[in-house]
Amino acid sequence: LVIFHNIGAYIIGFYTAKGFGLDKRDQKTISMETGIQNGGLGLLLIFQFFDGLGGMALLAAFWGIWDVFSGMILGAYWGKKNN
Repeated sequence: LVIFHNIGAYIIGFYTAKGFGLDKRDQKTISMETGIQNGGLGLLLIFQFFDGLGGMALLAAFWGIWDVFSGMILGAYWGKKNN
């Protein structure tokens, strides 16, 4: 679920920016900003309001790690594609 949500957000962000007529650089920027969620904020909210429930904290931690990993993959892909 985390992976599909993240990939879907990248795609939606990219094509929404494209629909507004933004250039490729801005499309990529909007895609990254949409796709990378704030895992740190999720952890803060879990520990503040849910007493750090283990399963929730683990999911938020995985989500944050996946966001960084997927962002690096997409950035590397776009970097190689431009060269």
